[in-house]
Amino acid sequence: MSDSLREPPRVIDAAAQLAALQQLYPGYHIEHDATLGRWTATRNTALSDRERAAKVKYVIIRAAPERLAAVLSDQVELAHRLRATHAFTGP
Repeated sequence: MSDSLREPPRVIDAAAQLAALQQLYPGYHIEHDATLGRWTATRNTALSDRERAAKVKYVIIRAAPERLAAVLSDQVELAHRLRATHAFTGP
């Protein structure tokens, strides 16, 4: 297909990106500050001592929603692994 027939990349506005992140990561309060050009996610619950020791973050700030989503995905996975490990190793 020639370049002239390709569709332009789809641009998603910030409000749609914010809504998508909020839906994907309900355990976080997510905000977009257009003036400062940053995306912030704050956990809805406090970190446990185990989570702090494992470097789970309470607040995450990134310049782009895609970068925030990548870090949130990693953080959620880390938290799940900690809970699974904790279930088998005791209190």
